[in-house]
Amino acid sequence: MKVISKEIIGTTKWSEGRTRKELSKQTFWSSSKDFSGLSGLEINGYTFNNHVKCTAITSQGRSQNKYFTIPVDKVEEFCNNLMEAKNFVERQGNE
Repeated sequence: MKVISKEIIGTTKWSEGRTRKELSKQTFWSSSKDFSGLSGLEINGYTFNNHVKCTAITSQGRSQNKYFTIPVDKVEEFCNNLMEAKNFVERQGNE
């Protein structure tokens, strides 16, 4: 019997709960069939494949159906692009 294991690497939340104040902090998860508030992301690494999984956290908690995976060899590129976007937004706010 093969054991499949995973390790939760970390969780980043920017909103907790369903109060008006917390719901105003949510961002959004959207697709052609679904739309919901996004309170954070849970990041997982697995021993049985070479992907990193990002799972949505909503006001009701961790969502089993809302996630995306990134190949391990593209994580650094993804992070660099994320930082570029962050820096762009911050620069626009300072103009």
